Amino acid sequence: MTMEFNPSMTQISGPRILAILIAGILGLAVTSALADTFRWKDKEGKVHYGAVVPAEYADQPYDVLNKAGLVIKHVEDTTVPMDFVPEEETKEKDPLIAEQERQRQSDRLLIQQYDSEEDINKALEQELGQLGYDSSLITKSQESTRQSIRKQISQAADQQRAGKQISAEQQKEIDQLYSRLANDDKKQLKLKQRETTIRDRYATDLERYRHIIADTEDLDQEKTDQG
Repeated sequence: MTMEFNPSMTQISGPRILAILIAGILGLAVTSALADTFRWKDKEGKVHYGAVVPAEYADQPYDVLNKAGLVIKHVEDTTVPMDFVPEEETKEKDPLIAEQERQRQSDRLLIQQYDSEEDINKALEQELGQLGYDSSLITKSQESTRQSIRKQISQAADQQRAGKQISAEQQKEIDQLYSRLANDDKKQLKLKQRETTIRDRYATDLERYRHIIADTEDLDQEKTDQG
């Protein structure tokens, strides 16, 4: 296997390259548990997304995105070896402090995502609207299936009254219709459960948003009074 010559490699020593790769790989291993997606650029400036940053770009700046697609971390300098990480940063954090940091980060994302309570309510209505559309499609499928079942059952009853047997193919078709109806019923139930989850999530976001805004207003008022 032949390795292509890269002029930039002559400017960095072998150990330095190894340190860069180790730092990048270890950094990604730690962060990957906290995020869904990494975003980076290649040498041509093209943006890429993936579950991990490829090794050839381990020394390039990258962003860590959460499930909502928001940047929760930007790594600009990946060339610092792990050995140089300050000792206090390597110590296990106090659980209470870690929870407080998580809450502050969550609050920052919430404020960045919404400008007002109205924005939160609009986002809720948008998600519920999509659910309503999906539910209407399932309802139409349920109604159509029920009509088909009634038709098949009526035909089977007429045949039996005429002394004719129901064929295996007819019975199979009826069974398939009942199976389709049961599947639609499950989908509809899942949508109801999803709606409850969405409403609870937005209710939590709204309550937290109000709390953050109230604290901010109190702090501004306190500064005004002191000034």
